[in-house]
Amino acid sequence: MDYRPLEIEKEIREFWEKNRIREKLMEYREKNNVGFSGWVEGPPTLNGIPHVGHARGRVMKDLWFRWKTMMGYFVPFWAGWDCQGLPVELEVEKLLGVKNKRELLERVGEERFIEECKKTIMRYHREWVEADRKLGIFIDQDKAYWTYLDNYIEREWQYLKRAWEQGLLEEGYYVVAYCPGCQTSLSSAEVGYEGSYVEVEDPSLYFKFKVAGSQNEYFLVWTTMPFTIVTDLMLAVHPEAEYAKVQVGNEKWIMVRQRVEPVMQELGIEKYVVAETVSGRSLEGLKYDYPFKDLIPKQAELDRHPLVHRVVCEDFVDVNTATGVVHLSPGNGEEDFLAAQKRGVPVFAPFDDEVKFTEEAGAFSGIFARDADAMVVEELRKRGLLVSVKTIRHEYPTCWRSHHKLVWLARREYFL
Repeated sequence: MDYRPLEIEKEIREFWEKNRIREKLMEYREKNNVGFSGWVEGPPTLNGIPHVGHARGRVMKDLWFRWKTMMGYFVPFWAGWDCQGLPVELEVEKLLGVKNKRELLERVGEERFIEECKKTIMRYHREWVEADRKLGIFIDQDKAYWTYLDNYIEREWQYLKRAWEQGLLEEGYYVVAYCPGCQTSLSSAEVGYEGSYVEVEDPSLYFKFKVAGSQNEYFLVWTTMPFTIVTDLMLAVHPEAEYAKVQVGNEKWIMVRQRVEPVMQELGIEKYVVAETVSGRSLEGLKYDYPFKDLIPKQAELDRHPLVHRVVCEDFVDVNTATGVVHLSPGNGEEDFLAAQKRGVPVFAPFDDEVKFTEEAGAFSGIFARDADAMVVEELRKRGLLVSVKTIRHEYPTCWRSHHKLVWLARREYFL
C-alpha cells in the first residue's frame, strides 16, 4: 500500500475547506441539537509562534469539541486571541531593543509602541491560524474575540467598575513581589508557578548592630539581602525564646541561645563564652545604633521616631536558623511591613519603578537594589560591623516571564 501521509492530510484538508465541512456542521448543529455546551477559548497570547505544547492543547480541545458535536450538542468553538499585557509588551520591547519603560517612552513613544504591538500580534496571528489549519482544528476563526478591541476593553472596565462599587477592588499600600525587568508586581499565584524558584547565588552576611548606650554589646544579625539594611527600621526577637550574650573578644554578641554553637562554628570562632542569658521579652524596646545615618539623611530623620531602630517581639522570628535576631525592613518584607503597621512605625521604601534607590536613600541614590549589596557590605566593613560574608547558593523566586530575581517592595497598588 502506498502510504502518503502528507498528501493524504493535504487532500482531506482541502476537501474540508472546499466543501465548508466545519461551517456546515456548526450551522446544522445550531439548529439540530440535543443541547448547548458552552466553550470559551484560552486564549493564547500572540507574542510568539505556537510550539508543540500549544499544539497538544489545541488538539485536545478539538477532540472534545468533535466528541460533544457527535453526541448531538451545539458547541460554538470560537477562537480567541490575547493581544495585550506583559508578554506582548516584552516581545515588542525586545524587538525594539529597549531596556526599560523609561527608555521606551523617551526613545520610542507611546503611540509608536502601540502600533508596533499591533503589528506583532497580527504577524503571530497569521502563524497561529496557519498552524490550526494544518492541524485540522475545527475552530471558528471568523467569530474570534480579540482582547485589544474597544468592545472587549469596555467590558473589562465595566466589570472593574462593578468590582469597585461592590468593594471588591481597592487601592492600597502593601508589600508585593515585584519584577525589576517587567516593572510590575506579581500575584502570589505567579510567584508560586512551577519553575519560578531557581538556584541562585547571594551573599550570606553576618553583621552586628550596637546596642545604643552600651560599651560593647551588639545584636548579631544574618541576611542574604544586604541592600535591605538601607531600609532597616527595627530588629525582631522571639518573645518566648532564651537569648545569650556571647563574649567574643572584648564584645558581647546577642543571639538566640540554641543557635550559639552552630553560628560560632560557621563563623570559625573557637574562643567564646556565654556570659549571660536573658528572655526575648526583656530585649523589647532596646534602642540600637543604626550605622548609616551619615549616608542616608532620611534614616537620621526617622531615627527620631520613638519606635524606629528599636527591638520588637514577634512570633514569626525563626529561632532554629541564623541568629534568632531578624532585621526588619518594612519597605522590603511582608512580615516586616505588618510589624511596622501595627505599631505605627513609618515605612521607608525609597525605590523607583526600576528598583533603583531614589534620592531619599542618600549615598545609595541611583543604584539598583541588588547592585547595592557590595556597597552595603563595604560600608559595614569600614565601620567595624561586618562579621562575615561569603557566597551561598539557595533557591529564590524569579519572574516567570523575564526570569529576573524578584524583589519585595512596599508599593501603592490596586488589589482585587
